[in-house]
Order: sequence, then structure tokens, then C-alpha cells
Amino acid sequence: MMKSRLGLSDTTTMLALMLVSMWGIGMNVVFSFQVSQSVTRYGNHIRSTRLGMSELTKEEVGNNVRDNSNNFIGSVAFLIPEDADRVKSKYGSKSPVENPTILEAVEHMSKKIQWFSDEAIETFVVTAPIDENDVSVMNLLKNVDALIAFNLQLDSDVKFLNNILETRNDENNYDELQFSRQCHFSFDCAKRPLLQLPNRVSIYQSEAPSISSQVLPWTKAASAKRMEEQMTGLFERWTSDEFTVALMLFFNQFSGHEIDWVKHSIDATWEKGPIQNAQELYSMVDKCGDCIVKCVQDEECKKCLDALTAVDSRDQVSSYTTLVSYESKLLTDFSCCILQKNNIFNCDAKIPIVPKVAPITSWRGKALTRDDAQQILIAHLADEDAPEGGLQSQVSWIVAAGANVAYDQFPAQNQIFYKSANGRGMWYDPVFRVETIDGRSVWCKRHYKVRDGKVPGTFHLSVLDNGVTSNEFWTIVSVADDLSWIIFHYAGAAGAVGQRYLGGLLCTADGLLPPESERDEIWKALKSAGIEPWELYVVDNRKDTPGAIGAGEPPLEFYREKVLSSKRKKAAAAEILIE
Repeated sequence: MMKSRLGLSDTTTMLALMLVSMWGIGMNVVFSFQVSQSVTRYGNHIRSTRLGMSELTKEEVGNNVRDNSNNFIGSVAFLIPEDADRVKSKYGSKSPVENPTILEAVEHMSKKIQWFSDEAIETFVVTAPIDENDVSVMNLLKNVDALIAFNLQLDSDVKFLNNILETRNDENNYDELQFSRQCHFSFDCAKRPLLQLPNRVSIYQSEAPSISSQVLPWTKAASAKRMEEQMTGLFERWTSDEFTVALMLFFNQFSGHEIDWVKHSIDATWEKGPIQNAQELYSMVDKCGDCIVKCVQDEECKKCLDALTAVDSRDQVSSYTTLVSYESKLLTDFSCCILQKNNIFNCDAKIPIVPKVAPITSWRGKALTRDDAQQILIAHLADEDAPEGGLQSQVSWIVAAGANVAYDQFPAQNQIFYKSANGRGMWYDPVFRVETIDGRSVWCKRHYKVRDGKVPGTFHLSVLDNGVTSNEFWTIVSVADDLSWIIFHYAGAAGAVGQRYLGGLLCTADGLLPPESERDEIWKALKSAGIEPWELYVVDNRKDTPGAIGAGEPPLEFYREKVLSSKRKKAAAAEILIE
């Protein structure tokens, strides 16, 4: 067996090539916004939700599914039933509210498509039944880049959809480039004899796969097949984040334009090709050979690498869950060398700037100051800088519900905010429990540096998470005067892995949801930050579950104790000087 100059066997080297399916990043991040968007209804059927878009006539809608403006990437149309405002969707199954209607779900996901694409993808919501003589609507559905149908049940609607898909599946109706840039999917539509409603991604059709798509993995057909399978898997998780990411992956690969949200991959893929894969492998081994050897020779580190090879690093849910299941110093050193120090994959990512979220401007009847905002963060912690009315407990806040599917679902999310020893900055220590993919229950912890933003109520955070730096922007969206609850919104980016993310948190003193009497105000505040209540995931903060008992006591003082010790030493030194 051949050896590299570092003594790596071919097997180990190939494992190293595939090991880097990384990073979800950042625990309990936060950010805020105000929607600046008009939704226009055209006739009885079409709403366009493109941000900043001028009003169009019905004819113009049908003709503008692909334009040549510099920032325009593509278009998405949702086809929904006439009763979509009454039929419940599958979204929001883990939220504290009932599932949204199909109409509510697709209208909100239309906004998220634009946010994730930096407002470069236009979205339409089309309501059945459709008059087939309506040329503008028919042109839209035939020519739109991505068509997604939900819950069509009437025979006439299903037959109409089938006819549209047959047209879209016929290559003779399009030039080669346009055909290759299309996809369509249907979910929960009624099944009818002889009506298959097949999915299509580019040149791959799920009901009529070509031989090359199945046996020649380097071909365009095989690449489209992999994308169809990945998108279907993400869609069927029934979360707004993963639905949107699936579409971003499609447009990034087939539109001819890069989508910043998903343009970077740190995986070895057929799409990259053998030359780029080989260059990245050589660079990894050349610059980080020692770290690679140590990691693959360690049983736990190797388990993590094996698990990460099975997921796309841009799937933040799967990659981050895997990562936190096997945290170790070896894994941190490995990722820090390959990703953070040497940036082998030439990744970059900036914090998302849309949606725009406004912080609170007052608290307890007066204009908010930076000192007030810091005290709000410290809140219930037993700390000399805590505000009046805090509970003087071991934590500042406990997350009751979160909006990001990758980072906000973990059980027992404790938040600890406190000032640094010199008083010129702050620290934030989230301590959260993880149910690992191999069935263990363990505590994880992070140590964020916190700086004030330009506007009171906003903060810049940074953290080294498993060897990769994340930068985040937090906003206090709303907070009760008595500190019974708070809403954060966050935006973040991990440049070394090319990842961006958004989310939000509803926190309380005890981790329980606020009483029903206060929720209308809370839901309104969440919506002002671009978060629908049905997107929240209720956090399990129970202490008597097998997982909670098995994990033991959380290491709440792991980082803070050093700061407290430093403060005590300074205070003692000051007393000596006074004497």
C-alpha cells in the first residue's frame, strides 16, 4: 500500500478527504428586523412577494419569471388550493401554537427565500383553480424556475398540475439552458390513476431516471439526481429553514449564479471534480498532516469524521448535531488547522443583513442606554452588575423556545451573561445539553466575547466553536419590565466554513413558556423580527428525564469562575492598598 510523505495510507488519506462535513456553529445567537415588503395580489390568483418590486400587470408577471437585472437569480412559484387559508400545513409541529395554514406557511417561506438569497429570488403564490385560458398565469407556471405544489386535492386541480408538469418535463418546450435550470416538486397532493406528478431537478426526472443518472456519478444527470434526493429529504423535514435551504442549494447549483448562503462546500464531491478534490486533499495533508493523523487514529475523533462524511456540510442541522455529539480537543485542533488557520477550502461568509430588525428603544419607562442593555443581558444571574428585579440565580436566562432548527432545539439551554474582569466588555456562556447521535446525554458549553453595538440593545459576539470562529449580531427585540421574558434575534456567520445563519430565542427566568395572557404581545414582537410563532421549537427544560439525570449537573461556572477569581484578587489587592 502506497504511503504519503507523512506516512498516511491510501485508506487514511481518502478518509481525511471526506472527513470535513462540518459546522453548524454558534449556540443561541441573536438578531432583529422590520419587514419592508409589499405583497401584491394580481387578479384572483397571483401574489408576488419580491422585495422592492414595482407593481406589475398580470401580463408582466407572466413574462418576468426570468429577467436580466444584475441581482436577479431566479423565481419560485407556489401552487396552492383554493382553501389554503383554511387547511393546516405540516409546519410548526413542535411549536407552542397550532400549525399554520398552507397559505400562512408559503407566504412566510416566500419571505425567507428572499432573505436567504439576499433578495435575488422572486417568489409568487398562485391559487387554484386556474383558468387555462389565462395566458399570464399559464406562462408563469410553465416558465418559473422552481414550482412547488402543496395539498391539491380536487380532481380538476390535480389534473391541471399534471398537465403543467408534463409541459415542464418536455424538453422540446424549452431551450437547453432553461430546461436545465428548472425544478418542480409536489407535496400532499391527491394521488390519481395515471397521474404520477413526478419531481424534476434539471434534467433528472424521478419517475423516468436515465441510466447515466444511476450508474455514471460524474454526469449532469447523476448530479441532478443527488440534488433531487437531497432537496426531497430537506423538504420532508417540514421546517421553514430547511425548505428554504433546499431551494438555495438548487439555485446555487443550477441557476448559473452563486448563492452566498450555500455557495461553499467543504466536502469532497463529484460536483467539484477530481482536480479540485485532489488539490484540497493535498493542501490538507501538506499543511495539517499531524492533526489528521492524530484525529483518524483516535476512536472518538474518527467516529465523528465517519459520521460527518454522510452529510452535506451545508446541512447545518445534521452537521452540527454530529459535531456536538463528538466534541474533543483533537477534533478542535483538526478543524482549526484545516478550516480556521489555513482556510483550505477558500470559504468566506458574512453576517446576513436582511431582514432588518429593530432593537427596543426604552425599558422601564425611560430611553434605553448601553448600561441598561447590559443589565438586561445579565438579568437573573447572582452578580454584582445584575439589575433590580433579577432572581439572583445561577443563570441569566433559560431558553424556553427557539427559532433556528439547527441550534435552538437542544434541551436545557442555559444562558449566562456577565462583565469581564476589567469591566470593559462582557462574556456570554451558553451551557446546553445534547442528546448525541449515539444515544448519550452530555453537556456542551461555549465562551463568547460580547461587545456593544452602535445602537443600545444590539451586540457583537464572537466565539471559537470546535476550532472555527463564528461572528454574530444580536438584538434585544423585546423584554418585559419585570424580566419575566425576553426575545432575542440573531444573525451569524462562520467565515472559515462559509456558513450563515439566522434565528431567535424566547427566554424566561425558569425556562417555561410565559403565561397565555402575555403571549399575544410576545407573538407580535416575534413577528416584528421576521419570526412566526409556529417556527419556534419548545425547549425541553425538564430535570427529571433520563437524559437530564444521566448528564448530571451542568458546568455553569466553568468559564465564569476565572473571572470571579480575578475580581476577588483585585478586590483583595485594593483592600491591602487602602490599609
